[in-house]
Amino acid sequence: MSYNRNRKPRQWDDKKRRNKKVVARAKMNSKRPSNLTVVVNEDEHPDRAIKRFLKKTKKLRIVEECKNRRYYEKPSAKRRRDRLKREKTLKKAMANSNK
Repeated sequence: MSYNRNRKPRQWDDKKRRNKKVVARAKMNSKRPSNLTVVVNEDEHPDRAIKRFLKKTKKLRIVEECKNRRYYEKPSAKRRRDRLKREKTLKKAMANSNK
């Protein structure tokens, strides 16, 4: 199927436009958009928005992923690190269950 690239986008009538909630978006300069967005609501202190942003970055583990990708790690080294981490967690759980 072909389509017309020069066609103008469909214009919305004023009724639909008035009912639509307007949200201010930051302009992205990168080629790939970020999946993490925080919109500052009206009557909201900017510090709360920053706090929400930091919570989201910690939950998505963005900083940790960036640090891990800084240098190449062999797959065998990754598996070894994960295995040691798993063993350490199990050892700690066993120590807590024995108390």
